[in-house]
Amino acid sequence: MSLSPDALLLGALALSWPNLALLLGILAFTALAARRGLEARSGWVLLAALLAARLGYALGHLGTWPDLASALLGVVDLRSGGWSWWWGLVGGAVMAGALLRREAGRLLVPAAGALALAALPLGLQQVLLRPGPASESLAFDAKPLAYLEPGHSQPIPARFGDLPKPMLLNVWATWCPPCRSEMPLLVEYQQKGYPIVLLNAGEDTEAVQGFLKEAGLSARVFLDGANLRGSFQVSGLPTTLLIGADGRVLARHLGPVNRAQLEELLERLR
Repeated sequence: MSLSPDALLLGALALSWPNLALLLGILAFTALAARRGLEARSGWVLLAALLAARLGYALGHLGTWPDLASALLGVVDLRSGGWSWWWGLVGGAVMAGALLRREAGRLLVPAAGALALAALPLGLQQVLLRPGPASESLAFDAKPLAYLEPGHSQPIPARFGDLPKPMLLNVWATWCPPCRSEMPLLVEYQQKGYPIVLLNAGEDTEAVQGFLKEAGLSARVFLDGANLRGSFQVSGLPTTLLIGADGRVLARHLGPVNRAQLEELLERLR
């Protein structure tokens, strides 16, 4: 077991800190409610809270989705995350009132315990996310890279210091299903002119070009021959990093990004 800025690492499993917080919160709420004899009804309260939190997130970012169907689909697609917990608390409270009525207050202790336990991994993540010194980010600038450009069959040499800053750095691989699923969205925004750098995690030129051709994508892709993913402590794929003008990491996201999350990250670049 080890810790990274993005996740708790259990062998080959990388459990992101937000997901760990959610899991611990659910377990704590369920266990404490069961001790009060409310196990069955607390399950419905928990389900209502989770659905409301997802629905609130989708509605809060409705303008970023191409259509209503995509927004609703985002509610049930849990891979990339995205929760509006104020909506979740309201949804849970309404369900508790409907099922338990005057006894709804008996769920206050389980709810408080769940929130307290969920806060622990999120607090630990903030400690691990403290930015390093500026000299650390400057050391990355000299690292050699190569990139594949549409219309060129051979990689073109470059340095990390040549890349635009601020930028959104996405570390991915062709063998990673979540990476493949989010790639069209990232390429769409790259083609719109956003500073999105697609950094392949150490695969050869043929593998990357074969994937791009198969997927019908035209994009600039960098090849990580200098183990930048190790320097940035990438613990799982895909990982998206928001890198500021000084080269330091401002935000991290483990797992695929949806359109709303990508818009939120890009907003911080402006």
